[in-house]
Amino acid sequence: MQRFPFYRPLICTSLGLATSTVFAAYQPTSEAPLASDFETRCHFNSNGSTDCVETYQYTILKPNGREMLSRIDFNYPETDKVELIRAESIQPGGKPIPLAASQIDTRTAPNPDQGFSRKKQTSLAFPNLKEGTRISYSVRIHYAAQPGINGFHHVLTFAPNPVRRDAYKASFSAEQPIQWRSELMDGFTITPSSDRKELVVEQNKATYVNYINEADNAYIRLIPRLELGNSLDIQHYFGDVASRYNQIVGAALPAKSAAAVAALHDLSVERKVSGLMQHINDNYRYLGDWRASDRGYLPFSLAQIEQHGYGDCKDLSVLLAAMLKASGISADVAWVSRGDVARSLLIPGTAAPNHAIVRAVINGQVWWLDPTNPVFDPGQTLPDIQDRWVMVIDSKGMVREEHIPLQSPATSIGMNKRVHFEDSGKARISADIDMRALPAVGVSVADRQQGASSTDQDLCNNFGKEITDCAVTREASGFVVPKTYKIKVKLTDLRPLEKMNGDYFYTAEALREKWSDLINYRRNGQLADLYMGNPETTVHEITLSGGKLDKDIQSCQVRSPWYDMDLRSERVKGDYRYHYTLTQKMRWLSHDEIVSAPFETMINEARSCGEQLHQVVKFNG
Repeated sequence: MQRFPFYRPLICTSLGLATSTVFAAYQPTSEAPLASDFETRCHFNSNGSTDCVETYQYTILKPNGREMLSRIDFNYPETDKVELIRAESIQPGGKPIPLAASQIDTRTAPNPDQGFSRKKQTSLAFPNLKEGTRISYSVRIHYAAQPGINGFHHVLTFAPNPVRRDAYKASFSAEQPIQWRSELMDGFTITPSSDRKELVVEQNKATYVNYINEADNAYIRLIPRLELGNSLDIQHYFGDVASRYNQIVGAALPAKSAAAVAALHDLSVERKVSGLMQHINDNYRYLGDWRASDRGYLPFSLAQIEQHGYGDCKDLSVLLAAMLKASGISADVAWVSRGDVARSLLIPGTAAPNHAIVRAVINGQVWWLDPTNPVFDPGQTLPDIQDRWVMVIDSKGMVREEHIPLQSPATSIGMNKRVHFEDSGKARISADIDMRALPAVGVSVADRQQGASSTDQDLCNNFGKEITDCAVTREASGFVVPKTYKIKVKLTDLRPLEKMNGDYFYTAEALREKWSDLINYRRNGQLADLYMGNPETTVHEITLSGGKLDKDIQSCQVRSPWYDMDLRSERVKGDYRYHYTLTQKMRWLSHDEIVSAPFETMINEARSCGEQLHQVVKFNG
């Protein structure tokens, strides 16, 4: 259990195909596995360091609470100092028993998956944990000042958690007046001193907020937050480090980078950008190196990055910006909070971003470039940095706030699918698919991470229930995604139809499944917001032959703020063809939207429209 809430180095989060889950439907307080009582006192020193004393107390309420406390870990840089003041446990009806020295272990912390560090790890293992056991411990922590950073920026968040929070008190003091901004902190009392150099945050009453039984794409986007700093000015926090970035970017390019720029000299601006992104992908891997020091926001020099052959987000971003500038392209390094959920910017301080990217101007258009990604789609902004604030460093070392826009819906998949039924009930299927934007990106990433044969199998599985002899024809994917990626699929589906009482039934499962999850959300009383990904349009043309369908589809359409849907059909030389277009307009569906009456109307209309495709298929003889 990590106990240090203070900001450390720029995290440089990486692209993932899977999203983390925050489950959401209220769990009863009676099921809470742990109860906590927390108190901390922190002083922000004028030199940028911080000193805290933190006291934790937990009571085990359920058996799984014991597992949650099995081992308590503290990870901290070598530059910090951590002192365990006391640690003890109390059995039900017993007296406090100090934790034995043999159950306290300090060692070098494991390296992160993609990086080197020199962190230490202190672990506590309390004995004889059972229901009713209470453990408590206090630690004194000195957080060293970060290089290049002015002042302090401290963030408190109270996300859903399987711990009943019986009491919470945090006292802060500083050499300068404390500025603070909050969101949804109604359950706390926030008391500043008259000179604003002290601030006390205290919970009003015991609280348990945890959620269960939600979809994998469910998030609680708004949570209680409090941010403290010694300024509300973005330049106060980032001015010095921004100047250092510009010094690094403005240095002479190392030999390999200079050669790459020269090799692309005669190409168009768009192809230069693709070439530079390809060069970084080919010659540098994403890997953070914090062994020499806790670098925080400070990148290595261009020469060091080229010598290493790797870097984290800030290293690769300064290298890319330098190469773009050397190519005559306007480029600035920027900081952003990367991930599905983008919280509002309360204080524009150093605890807000977790990732570095590049802002480039290409033929009058702003491109947001991320050199840590394993794929590049020219002109497209990937969803994990869309629709959010971003901090941009200009050529004079001034940092300004901008907004990365949400991309407008564009056609991401166009598919022409042909299904020929045979008397035995099986079907021969062929399809031509044009992929663009995120679906094409997904194919390239999947090929890179798991191999093309695995991706082909995944593609095949989208075309039937019991498929066999599936053949996929496509060009090899690469780092740079083409504007349109073409795929051809041929296969046999042994069970394209459901057989009931001697009749065969055809159903477009994709249309049914699209709305069933949202219907179940409403039925189950779920509470979270749903992350839907990029706004996009999918266009399907499906031709059915070899059997006689019992009815024609009536043209129908749905129009709403969330989805637009069109369905129509026609007979073509005895075959049956239908055209289906769905536009997803929103990146998020909020809880309030999903349970609203207009949303219910939209679902009912869409389901009624799509259910026309549930048809009887008859064969001659």
